Amino acid sequence: MIRSVSVKSAIKDAVEIFQFDLWLRFHFVTEEDGQLWIRVPDQVMEQIDKDHPSLHRLADMVNNAPIDYKRAQENVCAYVGARLDGQKYEHTVLPQVFDSAAFKIEMYIFNLWMKMHEQHLDEEYTDFKGWLELYAGWNSLDEVKEYRAKLVDSGTDPGTPSCPTAQ
Repeated sequence: MIRSVSVKSAIKDAVEIFQFDLWLRFHFVTEEDGQLWIRVPDQVMEQIDKDHPSLHRLADMVNNAPIDYKRAQENVCAYVGARLDGQKYEHTVLPQVFDSAAFKIEMYIFNLWMKMHEQHLDEEYTDFKGWLELYAGWNSLDEVKEYRAKLVDSGTDPGTPSCPTAQ
């Protein structure tokens, strides 16, 4: 099997996995007896399998399980490692992804979008495809493009999630 060495493609794939995890936690975390759980309804799991089969395994892995920040990070990193590192991409690619400014900026911008639109996103359920469409629309605004360019030009690290297990 030929594995890709494209850092750009790997960034896109890793970002999608992180975004999907954030979407899952945004919509499906419930509190039960003082502990947080991810509970994805069966109908949504079926829709994920249909629309995003490559992400269904992550949803299945975290569904009906307790969740906190540490577990979420471990789950995503394990999933990224299992699905991308050595499978789709050479082992040397993912460490470059998590060290790249492009990955960090993309995750920072996505988190910024979530925070800015949290109230709107919370008003009604939007499937993951819908979230990506909303984000793409916002991301195409001139103000966002200018801000992204400033981040790129500044060379500063916006401080985004890392995956020590995948390095």
